[in-house]
Amino acid sequence: MNEFILKSYELLTVLLPAAAVLFLLRKAYASKRLSLPPGHFLWLVLFAAYIGAIFYLTGAGTVYHISLYGLEIRPAQVNLLPFSREVDFAAYLQNILLFLPLGMLLPLIWPSLRRLSFTVLSGFSLSLLIEASQLLNNRRTDVDDLILNTLGALLGYCLFLLLRPALRRIKYQSAGLFKSEPFLYTGALFLGHFLLFNEFGLARLLYHF
Repeated sequence: MNEFILKSYELLTVLLPAAAVLFLLRKAYASKRLSLPPGHFLWLVLFAAYIGAIFYLTGAGTVYHISLYGLEIRPAQVNLLPFSREVDFAAYLQNILLFLPLGMLLPLIWPSLRRLSFTVLSGFSLSLLIEASQLLNNRRTDVDDLILNTLGALLGYCLFLLLRPALRRIKYQSAGLFKSEPFLYTGALFLGHFLLFNEFGLARLLYHF
C-alpha cells in the first residue's frame, strides 16, 4: 500500500502541473477563439502520464536530493566516453524503447512540428535534462543513455512515418495550435516533478524512520 502511495504521489507531481497548463491553454485558445483538434487535451494527458513514467523509470533527480547528497559531482558517477563500459544489450534496448513512444507522440500530437529534426532534438533535450538531474541523486549520468534515448526518439519518428497511413484515420488538424505548446508543456512537467517530488520526505512519514 505504501509503495502504491509513493508511486501515485510521483505521478501527481506530473499530472498537477499538466492540469494547470491545460487550464491555461484552454483559456488562451478560448480567448483567441481557436478551434482545437478533437481529443487534443486527452492526448496531452496521455503524454503527461508517459513523461511521468519516464521520470519514474529513469529515477530523475529532484531539488530535494540536494539536501541528501549535496551538490558535489563525483567523477565515478559520470561517464562521458560513449560505449566505453561493458556491453549490456538489455540495458541498451531498454533505453531505446523508453523513448520510442516519444518519437511517435510528438508528431502525432503536434503536426505543425512534424519534423525529424524537432523530434530528435526533443528526445536529446529531454534525455539531457534527466541525465543532468541524476547528478543530484547519486545515480550514474551516462552519455550512453543520452545517445540511446535520442536514437529511440529517432526510431519512434521513423515508426510513425511507417504507420502514418493507418494513423490518417485520426483526424488531426494542426491549425490554431501554439507552436510553443510542446516546449511549455514538457518544461512544466519536468519542473513539477523536480520541485514537487520529495520521495524521502513522504517515505519517512509512511515508514516512520
